[in-house]
Amino acid sequence: MEISLFTVLACFVVLQGISITLTLFLASRGTGLVMDLFQELDEKLAGAISKVMEGGFEGIEPPNPLQHAFAQMLMNKMNENVPQRTPTGQFTKNVE
Repeated sequence: MEISLFTVLACFVVLQGISITLTLFLASRGTGLVMDLFQELDEKLAGAISKVMEGGFEGIEPPNPLQHAFAQMLMNKMNENVPQRTPTGQFTKNVE
């Protein structure tokens, strides 16, 4: 029993067609799933934003004064050593 080359090639073509069809089907289902997930995320974000806009920031505790003082100290420390520049963009020595 000998299988002709045409029969083998025909089987490969049919299998390739099935593979391509299955891939396209799964890709279309995956795209729809991603779109549904983005729609759900969009609705949740819109609900959260509208809830904050309507009710304000109730339930959020005020910043700790110690944390505020520490943050202010860090900001002042960062602004101390800012290099000076000339109008042409060259750095100049800090004169203190």
